[in-house]
Amino acid sequence: MATLTVIGMLAAFLQSSTAPGAMAGQSPAPAPVGGPARPQPPDEASAPTAYRPVERPESELHKKLAGQKPDFGDDDPLSKAWKHGEISVDEYARYSVERLTRPQKVPKRLRAQEGVPHEAGLALHYALSLAERQASPETKAWLKDAFESPGPITRRPSVSPESATPSAAWNECGDAFLYLEQYFSCVHTENTTIKFEIYYNVDGLTSEDGVQAVDGNGNDIPDAIDAITFNLVKAWEQYESWGYDITGQGVQVAVGFDFGGVNPNHPGITIPTGGPGSDTGGPVILLPPDPGDPFPSTPGTRQHWRYTYLPYHEMFHAVQYHYLSTAHLGANLTSINWWMEATAEWATHEMYKKINPFGPKPDAYAQNLALFLRKPEQALNVAFSPWSPSPKRQYGAFILANYLTEATAFDFVRQTWQVMEDKLPLEAIDQVLTGYGRNLKNELEGFTVANYRLGAKTTNLTAFLGAADGYSDPHAPSVWRDQLSPDNRPARAVETALAWGGSAEGLVPAIQPGGSSYLEFTPPASGNGQLNITVTGSNRHSPPDFRYLLVTWSGLSARTPLQWSRATMSESTGSASIALNSGEVATLIIARVDTVAASAGPGNDANDESVNWSASLVTEPGPQINTALTTMFKTYGENAKCADWSGGDAAQSLPLPDGKRAWFFADTFLGDPAKRSTGNETSYIRNSVVIQDGSALRTITGGSTCRETDPSTDFWSRYAKTPAGEGGQYWTGDSKIFGNEIIKFYYEGIGDENTRGAYARFSADDLETQSVVNATPSSLQDCSARAPYPIIWGASLLDHDGYTYVYGWEADGSQAEKPLYLARAPGSTPSGLVDQTRWRYYAGAGSGGSAQWVESCSASKPLLPKSEVDFSVVHINGLFWLVRHTPASQAPGKIIATPSRTAWGFGSEMVDLYTPPETTTNPQYSTIYGARIHPVIFPNGRRVAISYTVGTSAMNSSCRIRGYFFPDAYRTQFIDVPTSAFFSSKIP
Repeated sequence: MATLTVIGMLAAFLQSSTAPGAMAGQSPAPAPVGGPARPQPPDEASAPTAYRPVERPESELHKKLAGQKPDFGDDDPLSKAWKHGEISVDEYARYSVERLTRPQKVPKRLRAQEGVPHEAGLALHYALSLAERQASPETKAWLKDAFESPGPITRRPSVSPESATPSAAWNECGDAFLYLEQYFSCVHTENTTIKFEIYYNVDGLTSEDGVQAVDGNGNDIPDAIDAITFNLVKAWEQYESWGYDITGQGVQVAVGFDFGGVNPNHPGITIPTGGPGSDTGGPVILLPPDPGDPFPSTPGTRQHWRYTYLPYHEMFHAVQYHYLSTAHLGANLTSINWWMEATAEWATHEMYKKINPFGPKPDAYAQNLALFLRKPEQALNVAFSPWSPSPKRQYGAFILANYLTEATAFDFVRQTWQVMEDKLPLEAIDQVLTGYGRNLKNELEGFTVANYRLGAKTTNLTAFLGAADGYSDPHAPSVWRDQLSPDNRPARAVETALAWGGSAEGLVPAIQPGGSSYLEFTPPASGNGQLNITVTGSNRHSPPDFRYLLVTWSGLSARTPLQWSRATMSESTGSASIALNSGEVATLIIARVDTVAASAGPGNDANDESVNWSASLVTEPGPQINTALTTMFKTYGENAKCADWSGGDAAQSLPLPDGKRAWFFADTFLGDPAKRSTGNETSYIRNSVVIQDGSALRTITGGSTCRETDPSTDFWSRYAKTPAGEGGQYWTGDSKIFGNEIIKFYYEGIGDENTRGAYARFSADDLETQSVVNATPSSLQDCSARAPYPIIWGASLLDHDGYTYVYGWEADGSQAEKPLYLARAPGSTPSGLVDQTRWRYYAGAGSGGSAQWVESCSASKPLLPKSEVDFSVVHINGLFWLVRHTPASQAPGKIIATPSRTAWGFGSEMVDLYTPPETTTNPQYSTIYGARIHPVIFPNGRRVAISYTVGTSAMNSSCRIRGYFFPDAYRTQFIDVPTSAFFSSKIP
């Protein structure tokens, strides 16, 4: 920490001691003067977790701000007058002191309309630094005297006989002391690990206002001073035990500043260090003449609880200054002030919890929480103008310090101060969170959810978010909710009731960095269905980072989550769906998780971003047969001409640029299905492509079609050729399109150790226009994690976070269910996708479930669970889902989905999506396999299409499988499933 020296640093910054809103209430009893138990260490719930400090250089933003001239705002007429040359440096320095101590001496034109603001201290520091270099010797001497440590003087104001109280009644009173032009008649000294010197007056002892002349315990010290001293000492003992330090050897407290009557209800100000000649060299706390009587002219308004609250809050400001250099404070006052106030209120709350839970008004710290949560759209670190008479929102930001401490360890707040010498608070917060292995953006999303719930965290939604969805603090469901009475939750941007089949749309106009918004939707009193939400944010080059979470509750009282869904985003547009039943409420929670470290005022809209939203409430059917697709292929197959597809398995599809869709199949029957049984009148090929244009289908082969019965052609040339890898046995994997180029993965072999992976390149133009295509697959590099069984890559592809995740399976022919593997590739170009030197392979999960990526395929580790070879991995409702069939040993043919928070962390949890009717025992000996999802079949995002194949194991006496005789076998079946079905409360 930079040491504060010279006159210019004596009063570097004057800090408001407590939240203005904390003055309103009354305490039923005076603060205790008896001592509680010795300070206790943090409880087990707040015991530190593993913290590994990280080092970061000074931020560029801080460098920029530190090099700028301090700006005290247009509402500071004194600094403005000096800036424009209207007053001298001597006048500027003297008036900067006197507007704090004797405001009536400052010319009216130079007085701020709102009295003494926070920035008066920073302006004072600036004036004193100028005076040190430029002021006259007389002014320098005057400043030295003003900041001299209090000492006895020979003259003091006269005392009227009628009101005088003999000083002998108070054994600490008698001499007169002068500090910053204020007289004090009494001094109390308390020695702990540091020294406390408390200067004060007693009502009636002199002409100065003072504390009440009440001595309930007969120790010849006013009860108010007993309480202030006791609570200052206890606060320091606790803060010291928590690991905090303080500058200097002690703290001076001057109880007697009413700031010239300009701010008679001002709770106090703290100066970072004492002046020349100070015995302690530590912070100086300036308090009103009687902190417990903020309205002395109004009978019955005493607030005894302030004798406890103010010392707790104020003493934390004193320790905060130990970690801040004067230059840093001058860089951006508002950006630092919000965290100072937030953490001072947090520390006050912790004091009450740990040593004084039944003390007077233990909820005083929370009295500005409503200012924070009633305007959730404002920036996380927004700070009201210090010159404003309004209560300050930054005091309510204690809830962020509370949340992040619960997420990490009790030491979190201290650690942010320890790294803040050359950083702004949000930068320090991010740095410390990184040391705990946590991510600020994830925590801000959880913080947004927790603030809506204001209740105990739940296991499953917390696991889904990767951050707590609630609080451990017992005040969350009681005190904090009460601050938001009568609805006991943050302000909502939208509250609307929807009818079945109804819709609504609107605009959330201005969400600032780190801000949030809440939209509530209520269904009719009866009925069940699905709520579908679409959101569109900014499409700027560097758009803000919004996260959208849709949650249902059984009611708004407990706000216990039932289901949740995170919007799936494409560019700046996202969609989410969730089941919603009568009696429930759904809330769209919008968290803006990008932040700006430099704070701005609440009216600053430079970083505001709006969000357009639309909502529809439908009676969405559950999983069902997709009649349109199933009928389309059935009709096409039943009426197939000699070159047309009439059956095939392992369907995988891809939208083409011109609006058509390419359907890739593995084993394929061509021609009239009625002619299959002869064995020589139709072709059977290993792969094919069918192009869909609306409801019209067109088959692509490798040529040589419709020649099966041509006697002029040799036998092998009579039969159709495959469009990919003619002469081989290439079966389909997944595909991806890059402009006009399609990369299509295949595998060659029957699934044993001799199987190899490959890929082919197709032109989208050719697929859109041609009926014959000849592509030669390129082999992928041999890759094995468990020799001799190779990994067959490309079974499923998933684009996420700038990568293409490439899933594969191990070709162990002895197992029907294959171990799955994962690699990731740069997915923005075709070469990046197929250049395996640029791939990184999943080698297991590290701490916290994060993936370990290695260059060597042989170091790959399998995923869980095992699967059939034709499967899909998709990202729906904020989760990753492995879609496949159950193995024969469990429930043959059932289509299931297994959730994961990551692209690799699948477990044993299963969600049933659909049970094909063909799974029941039947004389056709049906086999059900190949569950694959087809993208963008439903552009509104409300449902997904899944295909599966119905095969057969039945054979005739000539060992010809039943598919050669019956066209309904070996034909793709299609279903569609509502996206709301992709929900699981249990996530690995």
